[in-house]
Amino acid sequence: MKPALIVFLLLLLTALISGVGVGIANGTSVGTRNLATSAQEVHVDQLRQTMENASENLTTYALSRSTDAKLLYTNDSLKKDFTGINTEVGKVDLLNQSAWWDTKIVDKDNGDVLTWEGYFANGSEYWNEHGGWTKFIINNTTRVFNDYNELPSQVNLIKFSNMKVVGLENIQGEDFYKLAGSPIKPILKGMISQQVLAAFLPSPFPMPESIKNRSIDIDNTNLINSSSIVLTVWVSQNTSLLKRLDINSSLTITPSILNISSPDFRIESSINQSTVYSNFDSPQMIELPIEAQNKSIRVKDEYWRWAPDADWRWTVLGSSLIG
Repeated sequence: MKPALIVFLLLLLTALISGVGVGIANGTSVGTRNLATSAQEVHVDQLRQTMENASENLTTYALSRSTDAKLLYTNDSLKKDFTGINTEVGKVDLLNQSAWWDTKIVDKDNGDVLTWEGYFANGSEYWNEHGGWTKFIINNTTRVFNDYNELPSQVNLIKFSNMKVVGLENIQGEDFYKLAGSPIKPILKGMISQQVLAAFLPSPFPMPESIKNRSIDIDNTNLINSSSIVLTVWVSQNTSLLKRLDINSSLTITPSILNISSPDFRIESSINQSTVYSNFDSPQMIELPIEAQNKSIRVKDEYWRWAPDADWRWTVLGSSLIG
């Protein structure tokens, strides 16, 4: 899955690592009400617990996600940028242990379009890449399905973040608590590390060894001070289910920020992601296409996100369902 949020989550920013989803994002809001009294009625820790309980009892749900990313590379003689958009939809059926997602990445600079589709069915995983189907032999089906079932990971991200209730919004006739905050430091560092790696993959500048081998020590850099990760969350007042999660992340990288000796350069990365969850406990039709039977077969562990032949745009804008 996306390098799932909590690990990402992580792309994401997995994730990396977000744009506006559909559903609640397209609803009509009457605005955010002052929580002078409502804030006294809900405690963040209590809300986290009810969110966790609600997500554990789900049978099905659907999701839609929109991610936009901007990368700018500059030094004394160069200026290069990238702007891309990723849209994604998915369905999860926990009762039948099946799931589906479909994602499209558009490189706005050259018009390139990348598409990717995946199914989890009958204990196996199927990917449709560039019009060809692949069936993966999976040794740990529980782990892989838990990647497709991303909602608990998103709830965990909120659980391990410093969140505050900042408003109460009525959207399409339903009341939602609105929360805002940022991840606790260990998760923040993991998300920053992923975004740094993603920023360097298409970079015209050489990737430092500490990033290439993933040994970078965030505490020995100024990356935390040069970055910002803000979470905005909408939770149903009635059901305690997570409805929408926005992740807005920005990061600046220079040799001095990384605390390394290198010719001068500057990388600016911003990723905005919005995920909307819907159709809770409603029937989800997830049927593996007949064409998927005409497939090649690979072992799951032999293919992962950082494979040399993977397009770097999957990393920057990749689905959190893939990891």
